Amino acid sequence: MVNFIARRPPVDPSSMKATDINLFNITRPHMRALHVSWICFHIAFTGWFAVAPLLPTIKNDLNLTDAQIGDCNIAALSSSIIFRILAGPLCEKFGPRRVMAGFLILGAIPTACVGLVQSADALIAARFFVGILSPTFICCQFWTTQMFSPNTVGGANALAAGWGNMGGGVTYLLMPLVFELFNQFLPANIAWRVAMLVPAFLCIAAGIFAFFAGDDCPEGDWSRRNHNNFIAKEGYIQFDKELKQSKLKRDMEIHQIPIVIHYLLVFINPNVVLMMVMYACCFGVEVAVDNVITLFLTNEFGISQITAGLFGSIFGLLNLFSRVSGGLVSDLVNRNMGVRGRLLVQFLCFFLQGLFLILFKFLSGSFASAIALMACFSLFTQACCGTSFGIVPYLDPAATGIVTGLVGAGGNVGGLIFAAVFKAYSGDIRTGFMIVGLSVLTVAFLPFLMSVHGRTLVLGTVKRNF
Repeated sequence: MVNFIARRPPVDPSSMKATDINLFNITRPHMRALHVSWICFHIAFTGWFAVAPLLPTIKNDLNLTDAQIGDCNIAALSSSIIFRILAGPLCEKFGPRRVMAGFLILGAIPTACVGLVQSADALIAARFFVGILSPTFICCQFWTTQMFSPNTVGGANALAAGWGNMGGGVTYLLMPLVFELFNQFLPANIAWRVAMLVPAFLCIAAGIFAFFAGDDCPEGDWSRRNHNNFIAKEGYIQFDKELKQSKLKRDMEIHQIPIVIHYLLVFINPNVVLMMVMYACCFGVEVAVDNVITLFLTNEFGISQITAGLFGSIFGLLNLFSRVSGGLVSDLVNRNMGVRGRLLVQFLCFFLQGLFLILFKFLSGSFASAIALMACFSLFTQACCGTSFGIVPYLDPAATGIVTGLVGAGGNVGGLIFAAVFKAYSGDIRTGFMIVGLSVLTVAFLPFLMSVHGRTLVLGTVKRNF
């Protein structure tokens, strides 16, 4: 349950996790971790997506072709697949706080170096390494999963990821304005390069903030997660010793499995594979559209880079409530229908996302209709991300980091595939949207194939929760 209050959230003594989300509370460990995770993920987008809003200017400066821009977008997504797969076990080994800080600070380096490029190949290489900012999403979701109980984890994950993903929309507003500011004193071919220093600085600041402001888990530091010598005045909670010892034994058994074997055991879980495909068709759509929307609006309707960035930002800014609403609705329906409710919401959101993407092909002839349809498919695209991570924590609770990493990487695989679609149809972007929509509409029926703990969407009487 989400509450607009500042009181410390209640805690389930059996799991040490918060059972409510009290948004105005910022105390350690639960709510502080939620807010730190989404803020850092949000800022990571300013570096990861910094190039996209400035592509009209960069294209003219470097004399880029449409094919080279497509390759640039693909490079940024392909590297993120690798980094996201690595992020899960890194979080399980070192804790989300350190890993989040490390990715942010390392990602700031190639972000700043984008301003030094002089050719298409150099830009492609730089954007490849900027993809190191992408796994901050895995850290964000792993972090909130450690802090919130099953009855509210869908909403917590969706809120943190949704407000974090909103950084994509903020970047579309921020970067053109930063460019225009520097362009008052510098020529355009220098101004966009200097502008890249701003997101680099923000990422470094966010990395330092993540390391010092939050806690890895309810016990505090990741190294203390199996200890029970907590001090109440520090904001931590004294937990039942027998419950804690049970959790310690379970964790020790899990971590005795070699990481490669553990990855393979998770990957052969059909539910994990299906969820990877579904997440490819929601988050993958989101990042692919984010990379083309500015050029689409400027080329199709002849508007300026700032105006295109302003309206293009709508796609990301809707994350303020769209992804969150997906997670909260998933949690709400779960209380009455259990996993069948979560799967039903998943199906409906994907179906509507695919439908609006297809309609974009045929009904986006005017600027107003294009923006309206973009807002509609954006709403359901992001809601699908929220409903997906309302299911993810239960696919294999013993391997939360690995499952989160694999599903997150699936999202980037989808982004890579759909970026290739938009590249192939760079002369007819609307047809590209239709092909993406048809893909999503097909994937919408995958929840009917899932069986989580023996419960399916079609069959069986389901008790509350998983």
